[in-house]
Amino acid sequence: MPLPAASGSPRSSAPGSSRTFDQLGTPESIVRILRSQSIVTPTPVQVASLPDAFAGTDVSCQAPTGSGKTLAFGIPLVAKLAESGASKPGRPRALVITPTRELADQIADVIADLGAAAGLRVLSLVGGETLRAQQTLLAAPVDIAVVTPGRAHDLRRRKMLSLEDVQAIVVDEADMLAELGFLPDVRGLVRACPDSAQRFVFSATLNDDAAALIRDRRPSSAKVSTHRITASRVTVKNMRHLLLRVDDNDAADEVVAWIASRQDQCVIFANSKARVVQLAKFLQYYDISLGFLHGDRGQATRRAVLEAFSKGDINVLVATDVAARGIDIDSLDLVVHADPPLDAATYVHRSGRTARAGKSGTVAMVVRDRQVDDVRQLLDQAGVDAEELRAAPGLPKFVKALGARRPRRARASSDAPGNRGARGAARGSSASGKKSRVHRPKRTKKKR
Repeated sequence: MPLPAASGSPRSSAPGSSRTFDQLGTPESIVRILRSQSIVTPTPVQVASLPDAFAGTDVSCQAPTGSGKTLAFGIPLVAKLAESGASKPGRPRALVITPTRELADQIADVIADLGAAAGLRVLSLVGGETLRAQQTLLAAPVDIAVVTPGRAHDLRRRKMLSLEDVQAIVVDEADMLAELGFLPDVRGLVRACPDSAQRFVFSATLNDDAAALIRDRRPSSAKVSTHRITASRVTVKNMRHLLLRVDDNDAADEVVAWIASRQDQCVIFANSKARVVQLAKFLQYYDISLGFLHGDRGQATRRAVLEAFSKGDINVLVATDVAARGIDIDSLDLVVHADPPLDAATYVHRSGRTARAGKSGTVAMVVRDRQVDDVRQLLDQAGVDAEELRAAPGLPKFVKALGARRPRRARASSDAPGNRGARGAARGSSASGKKSRVHRPKRTKKKR
C-alpha cells in the first residue's frame, strides 16, 4: 500500500501492506526488539502513521480497538527520546494520557519493552494508588509517564510532576475520555506541556473534540497528519455474533453460569458495579474460577485480577466497562454481554476484547425477551448481523456454539463461598501486595 504524504486532510487506509518496520523508518534497535516478540508485520494503523510520526508531524488517527495503536505511538516515542538526552526526576519527556488504569498499565508495559535497549524508564501514574508511593517513584528520572487525567493533575498540584520538559504528548482513546467527561482535564494537561511538543491523538472514533486537542494552541506552521483506518484485522465483522434469547433475569443468569463453566476463558460484561458483584456472587457457588473488576476496587486488586486472568490462573473475568479497553489477550475467544450494553459504541469496545491479532472470536449477548427490539436496533447501529438462538440451558445448538456445559456446584468445604470464586479471587488479589511500580520489560511476548 503506498504511503500517503503528510497533510491536514483525512486519509483512509485498508489492510494488506507488504512493508516492514525497517521500511517505515523504525530504528534497527527497536526492530530487533519487535522481532524478539515475533512482531514482524506492521498493522495498517502503523503503516499509515509511523512515517509521519518519525517526520515530527502531529498525528491524528482513527482506528478500531485492537488494531495496533499502542505500537503506532509507542515506537516513535521511544525513537524520539532515545536520541534526545536524559530526563530529570519528576519531569517526563513524554506524556501518554489514557482513560482507565488498566489501559495505562497495559500501555506502560508495552512501551517499557520497546525502551529497554535505550534504558528508558516508564511509569504509570494512576488513581487508586498512594501519592506517597508515586512521589517516591518520581524522585528518580522518568522518561515516559502514562497517566490517567485526574491523578496527573493531582500530582501537578502537589508539585510532584512537571510537564515542562515534555517533547511528545499522546492522547489515547480520545473518544472514551470524552464519554467519561475527561476532556477538560486532558486539555489542561496538553496546555501544561510546551507548545512545541509533538502531538498524537488516537481514537476508535474521531470527532471535533478530538481534533481540537491537536489544534489547540499549535503554531500555524505545525503540520497535522490525519488517518482513518477503514478496515483492520479486528472489527465487529470479523467476529461471530450470537444473540441468546431467554425468558427473564433468572434464565439469563443460568445461561451465564453455563457459559462460565466452559473449559476456555471468557470475559463477562455487566452494566453496573452492583450487577458485577451480584453476578460474581451467583457464579461463586459453582465450580468456576473467577475474578471481578469494577471502578471501586483498589488498584492493586485490579492489577492482580487482570494478571491472574492473563496468566490463566482464573478462567472467568466479570467486569464493568472499566475493563473494556484494558484487556489485551490474543487467545481470548469469547466475550459475553450478560447485560446488553447501552449503545452501539460500548458493544464494539467490549466485543473488541476477542478476535485480536488476527484470531477468530465469538461475541454472545444474553437478551431477555423484553429487550429484543432494542437490542436488534443496537446491533443494526453497530453494523452487526447476529445469529439468534433460544438459549435454554442444554439446547444442543447453544452448547455447541459456545462450548458451554452444565455448571457444577462448588463443594461445601474448601470450595465454600469466600474460599473460591469471586470472594476468593478478591482476597487473593489484595494479598498480592502489588503497588505503584516502574514498568520493566518482560520476557513474555507482548501484544500490539
